[in-house]
Amino acid sequence: MAKCGGCGQFMSGEVARCNGCSGVYHRRCVALPRTGAIAVTWQCPECRKNLATDNKAETPVRGRPMDLPAAEHPSSEDPTSAGRIVLETTEDLTRDIMAELRAFRDNLRSINKDMQLFRADIADIRSTLRDCQENVVRLEDRMVALEGRQSSAPLDSSVNDIIAQLRQDLNDRDQELFYNDVEIANLPETNGENPVHLAVQIGLKLGVKLDERDIVSAERVGARRLVAMDAAGPVPRPRLLAVRLVRRDLREEVLSSARARRGATSAGLGLPAPSQPFYVNERLTAQNRLLFRKAREAGQHHGWKFVWTKRGRTLARNKPGDKAYVIRCEADVDRIFGPQLQ
Repeated sequence: MAKCGGCGQFMSGEVARCNGCSGVYHRRCVALPRTGAIAVTWQCPECRKNLATDNKAETPVRGRPMDLPAAEHPSSEDPTSAGRIVLETTEDLTRDIMAELRAFRDNLRSINKDMQLFRADIADIRSTLRDCQENVVRLEDRMVALEGRQSSAPLDSSVNDIIAQLRQDLNDRDQELFYNDVEIANLPETNGENPVHLAVQIGLKLGVKLDERDIVSAERVGARRLVAMDAAGPVPRPRLLAVRLVRRDLREEVLSSARARRGATSAGLGLPAPSQPFYVNERLTAQNRLLFRKAREAGQHHGWKFVWTKRGRTLARNKPGDKAYVIRCEADVDRIFGPQLQ
C-alpha cells in the first residue's frame, strides 16, 4: 500500500497522482478540492518548484501553512489511514482467536461426553462389584452351612468305600498303561545322552538283545535332586530312565535277566561318570510307588524277608515257604505287617 508523499501515511480511497514523479498525495495535503476531477497533467509542488517560475509564492508542501478543519487533519484514529490497517489486523486476530475458542469449546464438549461415559462405566463396575461381593457372601454362608452339616453328619461308610474303590480302579487303569515299561534307576545321567542307545546297551549288558525298533520310547523322568556333596560340589542324583518296549514278553525277559544279574554296574556303557550299580524294575504309578515304599519300610521294620512288585502289584512274604500277601492299599500295610504276623 502506497504512502502519501506529503504526510507519509498510508493511502486509502481516491488519491492525487503526480504526472512528473508519479508520487501520490492526499487531496488535502496538496490543497486540492475534496471532490472533482484531477487534471492528467497535474504535478506535485515538488515538481512544480523546479520549473521556471515568475517569483510567485509557491513553496513545498510542508512549507505552506494550511488552515484545515480539525476533521480533515490526518490522525491515527482516521479509519481511512493506518487505523484501518490496525482494524483489519485486529479483526484477523479476533477471527483466529474465535476459531481457537470454538475448537477449545468443542474439545471441552468431547471431554465432557467422555467423562459422562467414564462415570457410567464406573457406576457399572461398582454395581458389578457389589453383586460379586454379595455372591461371595452367599457362597461363604453356604460353605459354613455345608461344613456344619458335614461335621454333624459324617458320610456313610458305604460312600467312603465306593470312593476308595473308584480311586483304586483309576489307579489300576493307569498301571495297565505301564505294562510294557521298565524303570532303570541309579544310572549316571549326562548332558546330551541318547536314552534309546542307553537302553540298547543296558539290554546287551543284561544279556537281552534289543534293537531300536524294540523300543517305543526312552526318556528321563522326574526332577533333578541334589543328594550329596563332595570336593567338586553338590552331586546330583540321576533321574529314572523310563523305557517302553513294544511287547510285554520282551519286558518280562528284561526284568528276568535283571534279577538274574543283580548287581550289574554301568561299567562298559561308555558313560563318563564313575561306574556304579543300576537297578531295573517295573514302572509304577505314583500311588503304587508310594505304597511299595511304605510296604518295604514296614517289612524291614518287622523283619520280613521279601517285599517285591509284580505287574504293578505289591507283594510281601515273611520267609521262604510262607504265604504271599497282596498289598493294595495303606490299610493292607497296617493289617499285614501287624503284631499278629510277627
